[in-house]
Amino acid sequence: MSNAAKLLQVQRNLIPVNSPVPNRRILVVDDEPEIAKGIQQILSPIEQGVSKLQSSRSRKKVSEESGNEFDVIVVHSPQEAIEEVKKSIKDHKPFAMGFFDVMLGADIDGIDLVKEIFALDNNLYAVFVTAYHDRSVDSIGNFLGEESRERWDYVNKPFSDGEILQKARNVTSLWDLNRLKEWQAERLEIANQLLLKSEKHNAIAAIGRSVAHEFGNLLTHIVGHTEIAQSSENIEEIKKSLDIILKAGQTAASVLKNFRNINGTGESHYEYRIENIQNIFDEALELMEFRFRRHGIRVVKEKWETISAEVDKNAIIQVLANIFINAIHAMPSGGQIFLNLCEQDSQAVLTIRDTGEGIPLDLIDKIEEPLFTTKGSEGSGLGLSICKEIVEIDHQGQFFINNAEQSGAIVTIKIPQIREN
Repeated sequence: MSNAAKLLQVQRNLIPVNSPVPNRRILVVDDEPEIAKGIQQILSPIEQGVSKLQSSRSRKKVSEESGNEFDVIVVHSPQEAIEEVKKSIKDHKPFAMGFFDVMLGADIDGIDLVKEIFALDNNLYAVFVTAYHDRSVDSIGNFLGEESRERWDYVNKPFSDGEILQKARNVTSLWDLNRLKEWQAERLEIANQLLLKSEKHNAIAAIGRSVAHEFGNLLTHIVGHTEIAQSSENIEEIKKSLDIILKAGQTAASVLKNFRNINGTGESHYEYRIENIQNIFDEALELMEFRFRRHGIRVVKEKWETISAEVDKNAIIQVLANIFINAIHAMPSGGQIFLNLCEQDSQAVLTIRDTGEGIPLDLIDKIEEPLFTTKGSEGSGLGLSICKEIVEIDHQGQFFINNAEQSGAIVTIKIPQIREN
C-alpha cells in the first residue's frame, strides 16, 4: 500500500474527522451597566418584551432561540469576569474573546484583568474599549508582553455599532482559524506517527526477509558440503568440506551480527580490513563449488590481477555468493561464469559474467529494486538489493548490472581500495 493510501486509510478510520465547532461566545466586562448593555444589544439583540437584566443562562437561551450571531455574557467587575472564565474552562465552553473596559473603577483595571485572564486561558482574545486618555496603545502592549501581541486589539470611545460588530466577527473568526489550524496539525501529527509506525513495521519485516534470504543461501551451502563430507571416504575432501562449512558458519555469524547492529540511522557495523580481493573471490568460489558442479557450471578466470582493498570480507563474500546464485538460476542447463579482477583509478574492479539468456530489457531498471523478483515463490527479490546496499552504502563503491555484449548478464563492482572516514 502506498503512503498516500495509508494516509487516506488513517484519516478515514483512525483520526476523528469532525472539525472544531465555531465559537461565538463573548464576554463583556464594563462597570457601567448601560455601556455593557449597549455592547450586548449590538452583538446579541434581545427580543422585545424580554428583560435585559437576565441571568447568563437565560440570556444564552434567548440567544439560541432568536438565532443571534453571538452568545454574550455580561459582567461588571474583575472578580465576576475571572469566575466566568474559570467556569467556561471547566465546562469546556471557552470564550473566543472579550470586550474589556479599561477604567473599571475597581482595584485593578481592564488591562490588569486581561493579563490575569490570559494566564487562565491562553486562547482567549481581548478587545479593549478605551479612550486615548486611559492608557496608550504602547503602554498596553508593553504591559501585556510581546508574547501576547497578537491577542489583543482596541476600539475607541465613543464607538459605533458597526465597529463593535466587525471586531467581534473578525476576532471570533481568528479564534476559529487558530483552533482549526491546531486541529489540522494534531491530525497530521497522528497520521505521521501512524505512518512512521507502519514504516517501522515494514522495515522490521524487510530485515526479517533479508535474514531469511541470506541464511537460506548459507544453509544450502552448509547442507551441500555436509552431504559431500558424509558420502566421501577421502579424508582430505572431508576436511575441505568441513572447512567450507566452518567458513559458511562464520559468514552466517557475520550476517547475523550485522543485522543485530542495525541502528536507528540505518547504519550497519562491519569490520573493515585491508584484504586480498583474489582470496575473497576464491573463498566465495569454494563456498559455491558443489552447486556449480551440481548445475554443470564452469568458472573461468580471465584477467586476474592481485589487488587489495579495505573491505569487510564476509560482506563481500555475501555479495559474490548472491551474484553466483543468480547466475546459476540464469543457466538451468549449465554454462560458464567469467571472472575479471583488476585495478582501475585506485579501485578494485570485479566483473562477473554468465552465459545465460540475459535480462529482458523491460526489467533492467527493476531488478535492483527490493522485493522485485522474476522467480515467483522461489525468489525473495532481495539478493541484488542487498548486494547494492553492501557495495554502495557500506563500502562506498558502485554496483552495476546489465546485459553483456557477448551473451548473458554482467555484474560490475567497483570498490575503493581505501575507504573514506
